[in-house]
Amino acid sequence: MRPVAIPVTVLTGFLGSGKTTLINRILKEAHGRRFAVIENEYGEINVDSDLLVKDGGETVVQLTNGCVCCTVRGDLANALNDLATRREKGEIAFDHVLIEPTGLADPGPIVRTFMAETEVLAKYFLDGVVTLFDAINGERNLAESVEAQAQLGYADRVLITKIDLLHELRPGDEERLLKSVGEANTVAAITALDVTRADWSEVFEKLLELRGYQFDRVIFAPAGASSSGADHTPGVVSVSFQADAELDGIRLNQALAAINDRYGEALWRIKGVLAIEGMRSRVIVQGVQGLIQANPSTVWRMFEPKVSRLVLIGRELDRDWILSVLQASTSAPAPTVPGH
Repeated sequence: MRPVAIPVTVLTGFLGSGKTTLINRILKEAHGRRFAVIENEYGEINVDSDLLVKDGGETVVQLTNGCVCCTVRGDLANALNDLATRREKGEIAFDHVLIEPTGLADPGPIVRTFMAETEVLAKYFLDGVVTLFDAINGERNLAESVEAQAQLGYADRVLITKIDLLHELRPGDEERLLKSVGEANTVAAITALDVTRADWSEVFEKLLELRGYQFDRVIFAPAGASSSGADHTPGVVSVSFQADAELDGIRLNQALAAINDRYGEALWRIKGVLAIEGMRSRVIVQGVQGLIQANPSTVWRMFEPKVSRLVLIGRELDRDWILSVLQASTSAPAPTVPGH
């Protein structure tokens, strides 16, 4: 019997967003969960030195509250495989992995690991990316940092931190901020969280079971989020495409190839559910940095409207050009792809 895959959450956020505060709470407080927390060598997790157990290029710590902390100085895939092996041998115990990149890191390569590394996929699945967004400095970070833009672009859930401070310094600004962030990433749920005061049920509700990268269904942001109109979040653009007719599979592949060719690694995320001509099942599409995977999902019910929806998130995307390219994949006479 094949072992049940271990869920993984990538917890990211720019410097000062409260990510390390949240991770330290998880590692030190009694909450009844068994996490393995993976940080890179520049992480700021503060674990008592007498708890550290050195092993080669990594530090693995079994903590008193049941969690495991692992500092990675080399390849992430190797570290994940090593943790899984130790778990199978009974040396350490955990039920969920949290990965904490440095606040200056683009989460793209981490996400790609869970789509491209066969050995990792045999043991783990990526449940989602959670981005902590600083209510006070987040918009300035976006204007100045490509990495901050990518952290927002990859998110399945965005947790707005320091919201209490926002109320003090800029009363009445919360609604505008939530709307702005929601327009930048239309696949993410946007909520506020005080990482220092929230109880564990609230924290885990927002961190776990996001199903952001699963191929049995696709979860979009709540209705009402829109990518139309002006972009108020610097650098981050979300484009939503919807078609009420079946798509031509060949033309769709050509359209996605053209978009990938133009934007490359600046295209952070593709996510959608599609109705393809000649297929009885929905097709779930997930894409990261040019790597796109499509898998059949549930069968369309009789008389059910076959509606396709695709969301693309990236840096400075040309919305009109992308929509025109995707429109070419509908069951209409084959148009030419607009020039780059």
